[in-house]
Amino acid sequence: MRRVLSFLLLVASGCASAGTPSEETTPRQATILVDPSAGVLMAERPRSTSTTIAAPPATVWAAAKKVYATLGIPVTVDNPAAHQLGNANFYASRRLANQPMTQFVDCGSGMTGEKAATYRIYMSLLTTIESDGGSGTRVNTTFVPMGQDVTEGSTDRIACGSKGAFEKLVLDQIAATAAKP
Repeated sequence: MRRVLSFLLLVASGCASAGTPSEETTPRQATILVDPSAGVLMAERPRSTSTTIAAPPATVWAAAKKVYATLGIPVTVDNPAAHQLGNANFYASRRLANQPMTQFVDCGSGMTGEKAATYRIYMSLLTTIESDGGSGTRVNTTFVPMGQDVTEGSTDRIACGSKGAFEKLVLDQIAATAAKP
């Protein structure tokens, strides 16, 4: 694994010192892992889901904290200066927000069905809360899942995709909570 990390750092430093900057116009999948023995692991680029809430940022910030607690997600990122709240590394298996994991995460399918139903899903959920320049608040939520089969020993994590439903659930609950007096 050290060799893989060293390789990634070498590749990253080589790219950083390249001569002229170029603008990439063709969208590509994000490279998650480059390993000479295992190939390249690709995944979707993380996308944020946004909404505007008709409430001041302080009210929305407090509402977001309540929603995270309600969903059982411990807040480990609480940075008002950067306007960011969330957890960059937590996991759950089978269920998330009292619903089947397969409703929110797609890790592909195996012989027994959807992998997200049985895999341990490692997640990052980060919410950015900023004034919209008026009397409302712009809220962006980014959800990034990865799966790991832990049934027969430990395996490497695989890239999973978001179905978009969890981000929508979080934003809807923040908006509903912020609207309460």
